[in-house]
Amino acid sequence: MQWYVYLISISATTVLSWLVVELLGRPIRTVFELRRKILKRMLVLGNISLPKPRETAVSSREIREYNQAVRNVREAQRIFRNLGFRLLAFCENEPATRNALGLMGLNLVAAGSGLIKLSEAYSRPDTDRAGLRKQIEKALRVPDAAPAASSQRPRRDNAIEYQTKFIYLRDISLST
Repeated sequence: MQWYVYLISISATTVLSWLVVELLGRPIRTVFELRRKILKRMLVLGNISLPKPRETAVSSREIREYNQAVRNVREAQRIFRNLGFRLLAFCENEPATRNALGLMGLNLVAAGSGLIKLSEAYSRPDTDRAGLRKQIEKALRVPDAAPAASSQRPRRDNAIEYQTKFIYLRDISLST
């Protein structure tokens, strides 16, 4: 072949590869950043308990604790709803990326709708929030770290070790 055919072929291949990277690379990076943010928020806000009934708060300290618990629950609802809508909006705007990530096992639509259901679950005490979190983690393909950690660490007399760490939500920035 002639030398100019090689030059045109190499240039066309370079331009097409750059185009594919630009069309799929940025949205995929955006999805994984959003996924990381979702998992971080689920970890931080996962154990928020619903406030006790207002009628049981007698002292001013209990009333302040109740008000803080209500603010924490509303903030968690807002955050999860916002993340769910962002994920669903991404799925609507980037169908090619959604389908490409679907082949990898990420179900972004199920994760987005699960986040919205999780935000609604904070207003109802009878809803299983742990089950919703598991569904979201399954849709986002979060590996289960517990079996891997238990198989690497030797067991000592079948004793279970618990490490407790108190998290005060008023000290954590909840903004997205």
